[in-house]
Amino acid sequence: MAEPEQPVVSRSQRVVDYGSTIQTRPARRLPSFVLIESPRRYSKMSHNKLSPDEPQNRWQRLEYFLNVLNQICIGFVTIYISYLTLRTGLQGTSLHAWLVTIGFSFFMAEGVMVHYSGNVLTHSYKRHTKTTIHWILLTLGGCCGASGALIKMIQKGFSLHSTHGKLGFTAFILCILAMTSGLSALFSTRVKRLIAPLLNKTFHNFLGFACFVIALVTQYYGYQTGYFTSRSETDFQILMKCLTLTSLVLSSYGPMKALYQKCENISRQF
Repeated sequence: MAEPEQPVVSRSQRVVDYGSTIQTRPARRLPSFVLIESPRRYSKMSHNKLSPDEPQNRWQRLEYFLNVLNQICIGFVTIYISYLTLRTGLQGTSLHAWLVTIGFSFFMAEGVMVHYSGNVLTHSYKRHTKTTIHWILLTLGGCCGASGALIKMIQKGFSLHSTHGKLGFTAFILCILAMTSGLSALFSTRVKRLIAPLLNKTFHNFLGFACFVIALVTQYYGYQTGYFTSRSETDFQILMKCLTLTSLVLSSYGPMKALYQKCENISRQF
């Protein structure tokens, strides 16, 4: 018998393994999908959390509201006193009442609030513009108020015995001092060798604020004088007193805040 032929082994011949059970197939490409995250659940408490600026915004809105209320009080008092005095003629006591109301209750009240950040009328103005408006209003207010007080003192022969008269004389003196110190505060850089600008402006602010407070308290007692009681009813006198005191309190917040900040700066520097 012939021997069986042996398979020819060649290195160039490709060897195929037919007995292997491992099949190499190309990996299936999975379809690419856009992953959508499940919506996050927020608790109800998260809606009540305030941003860091929210309390400040609320306080600013409250300041705006109180300032608008103050403007209404100032406007009502000024308009009514102007109507009352102009109707009876600007002579003697009528001229006195009109000048001090226009000077102290209107011009000075608006002047001391010019730099106040919560003032809706001057909030958007630059500091230089606010300073100019401040000087104009206080100059007009000081001149009108001092003139009105001087008219009444001359009429009374400087014999002032009532509470209204004594407070009015005090407001007159403080008004003259505040206007004089205002000139030195205006040129504070030129007189800084004699007094520091910060001390000069602080002293001026104190005098001006004290004058404003005394003047509004004088206005309060003025509603108890015979000129006003003979021309208005008791209920209306109470209303005017309440409006004047409300205007005094609301107008004083800005100057008191500025005066406090200046006192803090003085304590740090000196």
